[in-house]
Amino acid sequence: MLTWLRELAETVGSFDRSALEPGYALRCTAGVAVPLVIAALLGKPAMGVPAAIGAFICGFTSLQGVYRTRLQAMLIAALGMALASFIGALSAISTPGVIAATAVAAYACATIGQIGPVAATVTLNSFVVFVLFSSQALGAEAALSQSALVLAGGLIQTLLLLASWPTAHLDVERTALADVYDNLAAYARAIAAHHRALPPLTPFATARQIIADPQPFARSAERARFNRLLEDSETIRKRLAAHATTDELPSGVVAELDAIVATLRGSMRENAVTTTEDLGDLGNDLHDARLAAEMISRGRLSHLPLTSRPKPGPYVDSHVDWFGRDSLRFSLVLAVAMVLGRHFSVDRGYWIPMTAAIVLKPDFQTTFVRGVARIGGTLVGAVVATLVLALVRGHAQFEVAGILIATAVAYLTFSPNYALFTIAITSFVVLVLGMRGLPGTTTIDVRVLDTLAGGALAMVGYLLMPTWEHRRTRQLLADLLDAQRVLLVAILRAYGASSDDARARIERARTAVWKARTVAEASIDRTRHEPRRPHSISIERALRILAATQRMGLATLALEGGLDVPLTQEQARTLGTFATAVDGSAAAVAESLRAGRRVAPDDRLTSALSELSAPPLVEDRLRAYVDALSRFSRLVR
Repeated sequence: MLTWLRELAETVGSFDRSALEPGYALRCTAGVAVPLVIAALLGKPAMGVPAAIGAFICGFTSLQGVYRTRLQAMLIAALGMALASFIGALSAISTPGVIAATAVAAYACATIGQIGPVAATVTLNSFVVFVLFSSQALGAEAALSQSALVLAGGLIQTLLLLASWPTAHLDVERTALADVYDNLAAYARAIAAHHRALPPLTPFATARQIIADPQPFARSAERARFNRLLEDSETIRKRLAAHATTDELPSGVVAELDAIVATLRGSMRENAVTTTEDLGDLGNDLHDARLAAEMISRGRLSHLPLTSRPKPGPYVDSHVDWFGRDSLRFSLVLAVAMVLGRHFSVDRGYWIPMTAAIVLKPDFQTTFVRGVARIGGTLVGAVVATLVLALVRGHAQFEVAGILIATAVAYLTFSPNYALFTIAITSFVVLVLGMRGLPGTTTIDVRVLDTLAGGALAMVGYLLMPTWEHRRTRQLLADLLDAQRVLLVAILRAYGASSDDARARIERARTAVWKARTVAEASIDRTRHEPRRPHSISIERALRILAATQRMGLATLALEGGLDVPLTQEQARTLGTFATAVDGSAAAVAESLRAGRRVAPDDRLTSALSELSAPPLVEDRLRAYVDALSRFSRLVR
């Protein structure tokens, strides 16, 4: 309970200034202002409302992806919102029809959203639009015109994004790579302090996705330099992992990495310690990275970038469960929410399902921790916006100003503070629909009751049909061990027969490990916030197993960094024998973990290790891997 209260306080009270993006907020607010101002100048302010809603919600979609992926997300969101508004307006004619349409739309939203973060964002935004426009029944022709305006709003936001790209020349790429080298420098400091751990995963995964989605206006030479810097960072990462296993690091490595970071961030400085002796086996790679950073550096980054920071999706495997509990729960809860909303009044029927859709998430932590912040923010926003609406109603210029203020605050606070964001987005909804002329008579007490009803319904719905994360943790840790096993075997096979195909297999296996580690770590984090359940793996044991996989990962990364070590024919043969042994032994441990049974005695690894003939560097790291796997086996028992 104390943990839950602490996280709630952090959600409500913390404000992350580093997450502020004023340029992004300015661009997206301009996208909302365009249709509202044009409609006001034409003397038909209500006509700008559908386009403003489309632009407002599409602005949040522009947080997803990098360049091409971001553009695709916005275009799909614009089309999805247009279709959702059309269906919402048509189905609103009949209460049974709108309830059935809500159930189908909610099911589609939750199911398609399983594909990934971009899909989840697009589908949820489209569903919110469906709920908002189901508050007013329209004929087919009027609904089509309204949908065209929603689409136009989304396209306006998309065009503004395209126009902003040349204003921030390659800032996204340089920032991503600067984060990579900054994390490498921090990792090098940890090695110097004798901390054995894997280098952080997220910066490398993010940079890889950003470089793979290049800016359309970048020159080929610039793209090549970014790829060169990324490749250098991968090599440096492996070599640092090798040093982590020996607790020895050349003295000048940290200073050289700091210099690369400073260069990429636009504050170039001299680095006095760059001799080969100071950098050891990292010298060539660090000097190459320094040169590439100097060639692409063009001074300080822009102070007001108009594009939001990229948010590439995590490395996860997406499996769409067409009859999953999450989809069925979302569909049933939203259908019941629409029944309750329609029971009281058609024009306020959107408020309960909208609140329920915003609060209800696939996991316990997000639904109950951030859900309380959403409910509180919605309550405050409803009160504030209703009071403001009573003051400005009938004055188009003040209504537009109020909407734009709420819009700007929503974009500014989306990442820094979720509670403030919820207040702003609720205010936007109240003001924009008030300008549309429908729910102006709705009182504050009614909005408060509807908010509480929607939030409570979402939480009760989750408790009645829960999806407990702790049931997946054991399986996901076993998947991580399997992925690491495949990567180690691919590396050991490459020692005996290095080729482009072998290195491609290593690359695919490494990506699979990244995916498995991302999912396993997220699962453990979510399980920590769930009520304790008997007959499930404890958090403490799951964390110890995760630590064992990190030791194995460190040994594997160090082995990959030594692929250029020459081997004799006999050494290659014994490495192949060891690869077969570790493949079978690790697979048996993973299967025991999945089944929740003891690990059967297995002396294959001990025998293969005793017969191993390999360079000392390789042999030491394989012994470290075997020790970590033995620890893993004891934890499974």
